[in-house]
Amino acid sequence: MKKQTLLIAAMLVSLTAFSQKTHRVMGWKVSRDLPQNEIKLNLGTTIFGLYPEISYERILSEDFSLGAALGASLSEDEYPLYFGLMPYARWFFGGSASNLQKYGAGFFIEANGALLSQKEYLDGAASPTSEIGAGLGLALGWKYLTRNHWIGELYFGGGRDFVNDGGYLRLGVTIGKRF
Repeated sequence: MKKQTLLIAAMLVSLTAFSQKTHRVMGWKVSRDLPQNEIKLNLGTTIFGLYPEISYERILSEDFSLGAALGASLSEDEYPLYFGLMPYARWFFGGSASNLQKYGAGFFIEANGALLSQKEYLDGAASPTSEIGAGLGLALGWKYLTRNHWIGELYFGGGRDFVNDGGYLRLGVTIGKRF
């Protein structure tokens, strides 16, 4: 009798001690691990501008994420930037409680910053000079997420370079993977 009571007590303890992570998405408890990291490549600037731009993004909640994009020019003639580091924050308006894999997807507004080196032609010079700048900007976009966690993204926007009294463009057609 003592062994049976001890066995039942051990089973009850093991049922209440569930060791899986629990996430809260749109007010729902989800007890599976949801991927929150993304890595992406901007195909538009890579193919047409010879400016490969790689982005990392971390989903913090169902409608907010933080990330950074890093790009460098492979050709001096194709794209107006030599180098760019652009951290950003995104606020999403997509995703629904019925489809829990669509958090961090849909229409978004992005606030971005920039540390960049861009071309400037001084006094009609034939070759451009490099000027380091920093600025802030906004962008609008749409992120599509598949069931296999592949990402497609379109966004456009721009910003103001406060150091050089100019501006920068923020355009993207990206593809990536959420993990």
